[in-house]
Amino acid sequence: MFIRRNKLMIILIGLVLCGMLAGSGYAAEEKNPVREKLLADKSLLFFAPFDFSVDAEQAAHHKTGRLNGEGEFVPGVVGNAISLPESGKGAISYNFSDNIDMKAGTMMFWFKPHWWGDELEEKSFRRCLMWLGLSDGKYFAFYRTFSRKAAPYALYMAYQNYGTQIQSRAWKKNQWLHLAATWDTQFDKYIIYVDGRQVLSAPVQWKGKEIEGRNLGLGRYYGVDVIDAAYDEFFVFGRPLAAEEVKSYYDATKPAD
Repeated sequence: MFIRRNKLMIILIGLVLCGMLAGSGYAAEEKNPVREKLLADKSLLFFAPFDFSVDAEQAAHHKTGRLNGEGEFVPGVVGNAISLPESGKGAISYNFSDNIDMKAGTMMFWFKPHWWGDELEEKSFRRCLMWLGLSDGKYFAFYRTFSRKAAPYALYMAYQNYGTQIQSRAWKKNQWLHLAATWDTQFDKYIIYVDGRQVLSAPVQWKGKEIEGRNLGLGRYYGVDVIDAAYDEFFVFGRPLAAEEVKSYYDATKPAD
């Protein structure tokens, strides 16, 4: 009788713990084979899931992230995400030495802007989604722009100020979007994907340069209006992912409409 009661107590405690974990967003989820394959890829240099920490879950070298100012963990595309407040109030920074290869690689992440609408269309603006300082004093970045005079709503990935623009639609407030960039200096090509679809192929502006990634920033860049958004599933690989790999990951993780 005593043994049966102990077994019953263990079962009850287990059920309570499962309920608590589920309520915290840590319930065991069925593993996604596409995502698991990328996480096991030998070329993976950096991965930050932003579930309960800004630290990387996997990193070739530095794992620690620094949350400067405010930020909170909210439901994300997979598990949780990190939500940063308006410009200047919250940002994440990393020592990115050896966590990115500028000769060939991929950077991709989910993000959800907390802004976008008519209130921002009254004047031209530029927002920085991601900024990486390089060893040659320049930078590698994603920007989002709006101009009433020029073609509206452009997205570009830049090496210093030498970026290539993509015409793109207005993004909706609080809608998850997926961005990926791949580059290969040997074949002189970088490609940008938005929501799993290739939108740009262009020459690599830093071809022939021996440069390294130094400091990565999400949520802040001096002199530029920066992103006010949530980030999730930040990947960096030491090889360019194929188009079908980017598309498969997007399809496998995209939120339901």
